[in-house]
Amino acid sequence: MAKSVRVISMLVVAVCFCSLPAFVPGPARPARSMAPAAAGALSMLGAAPAFADKIDDAAKKLSDASYPFLKEIDWTADYAKNIPGADPLQMTKAIAKTIDMGAAMDPSALKAGVLAHSKAIGSIDANGLTSKADYQAINAAIGHMVSSAGEAKTLDVYNAWAGIVAAAVASGKGIPAYLIGTVNPADAQAAYNAFLEFKDVVKSTMK
Repeated sequence: MAKSVRVISMLVVAVCFCSLPAFVPGPARPARSMAPAAAGALSMLGAAPAFADKIDDAAKKLSDASYPFLKEIDWTADYAKNIPGADPLQMTKAIAKTIDMGAAMDPSALKAGVLAHSKAIGSIDANGLTSKADYQAINAAIGHMVSSAGEAKTLDVYNAWAGIVAAAVASGKGIPAYLIGTVNPADAQAAYNAFLEFKDVVKSTMK
C-alpha cells in the first residue's frame, strides 16, 4: 500500500508540473484538462534538433503505458484540480521557480507547447480527459520544452513541487491513501515506470 501511494504521489507531482500556468501563457484553460495534448503541435518546432525523434518516441511509449491509468482518474474531483492542504507560501515559491524555468525554455518549443494545450481543450470529454492522441502530442511537446530549459532549472521546479506534495501527504490533508483504491494499481505502476523512462530520455537530451 505504501509503495502504491508513493506511485500516486509522484504521478501527481508530474501532472501538476506539466499543467502549471507557466507552461501555458495567456487565458487559463479549464482545470479539468490537467494533462492534455495536441496532435500536430510539434510541427511548430521548425528546424527540430537531432534528438527530436528520440523525445517523440519516448512520448509515445509514455502515453501508451499511462493512458489507461489516466482514464481511471476522476478528473472532475477536487484533488485533480489542486493539491489539498498545500501551503500557500510554498505554492507561491514553487510557481516562481516554474516561471523561471519557463523563461529559460526555447521560444519555439514553448510556443509549440502553448498551441498543444490550446488545441487539446477541444478534445476533452465529459470526464475531463483529452484524447490519447492529444495526450501523446503534449507529452512530446513538454519533453522538448523541459529539455530546452536544462537540468538545473528542471530540478529546481521538481524539488519545489515534490516538497509540497510530500508535506501535504505527511500532514494527512493532501493526497488521500484511498485514491489507490480508485484505480488499478498495476496501471498506476506502469504509468510511473513509463514516466521515469521518459524522464531519462529527456534528461539525456539536455545540454
